Amino acid sequence: MPITLYRGDTRTPDQIRTAKGFAPWVITTPETGRAIILRCIVPRGPAPKLPPPANDTSLQILLDTAAPTLWDVLRNIKNEKTRRTVHVSTDTSQDTGGYSSGYVYKMSFSLNVQALGTGPTTAVNDASQLASAVKANVFFDAATLATSSLFGISGGPVDPGVEVAFLTTIPKAYITHYCDPGKTDPGSATRPWKVFTQ
Repeated sequence: MPITLYRGDTRTPDQIRTAKGFAPWVITTPETGRAIILRCIVPRGPAPKLPPPANDTSLQILLDTAAPTLWDVLRNIKNEKTRRTVHVSTDTSQDTGGYSSGYVYKMSFSLNVQALGTGPTTAVNDASQLASAVKANVFFDAATLATSSLFGISGGPVDPGVEVAFLTTIPKAYITHYCDPGKTDPGSATRPWKVFTQ
């Protein structure tokens, strides 16, 4: 069963179509994104070298430490607000962190999740499966992280929504709807969603 995620963005639907979806400020290969996750799971993989200018960030410093955790990386993602990031932030709430000055985009995904990136894989049917107040989860779009083309880290409370940070580009095919600026006041039960044409 697909789960709906949201992203606030100042770019127009035409600009998102031209960009072919949502990409991190610093685009990395899927191998680098997987290496970020595997660096945080025992047995730890080597620290990936992020491409410039992401190589000069607190995330690179964190990955170079002896024992980073997925939670450390997720907290870093929540705090890093520069144009040197390697993730695409989304949220399980249409309030997307209170974002009201731009467009809000609605996306639909079929995802699996693993708590702490280990153990059983579960199909995501509810935002609560992506949440956690004390750890981070790994999510992905195929049977395993190794075979997935969309993946990342999620966690935090469902209040109002869960941070879902993709370590890959999100192709425009996953975007289903958008809401115009000024129509996205936080807490609004109904929004004038428009279909996002491909």
